[in-house]
Amino acid sequence: MRILSPFSIITVVLLGTSPQAFAQRAPAIPGVTGTMVTPETAKQEKKAEDKAAVAIKDAVTPADKGPLSDLKPGTTVVIRYGTDVTEGTVSDVSRSTSVITVRYANKKTEKLVLADKASADARIVEYTDDLRNKVTRYFRPKA
Repeated sequence: MRILSPFSIITVVLLGTSPQAFAQRAPAIPGVTGTMVTPETAKQEKKAEDKAAVAIKDAVTPADKGPLSDLKPGTTVVIRYGTDVTEGTVSDVSRSTSVITVRYANKKTEKLVLADKASADARIVEYTDDLRNKVTRYFRPKA
């Protein structure tokens, strides 16, 4: 049987423990673990964060812009009133007053004001938004 030299035993022990000694360490915490962030880097990170926050807010919360934020001129709408069903194209959207102008195939135009479901003389207006979701809103003719 062969006797191992002390050098070979030490080498085997070091090779066995080195992966544990150099395993992945926790991420650095600026100002605590000795890492420093330059002012330029902090400004660049803040700019990127601000751009991302605006894009994410627009994507996640389109309803914050108002009830007609997803309705654009040129959108085809289906209008139901009682048993009548007609189709038209939105030619104008006034988000401040919640009024839309619809142009029908016979060139007639009609202005409709956003209303609630229980409103007398309410018409059901259906259209598809940018994400291909069916949207239903209630409108009444503008007086």
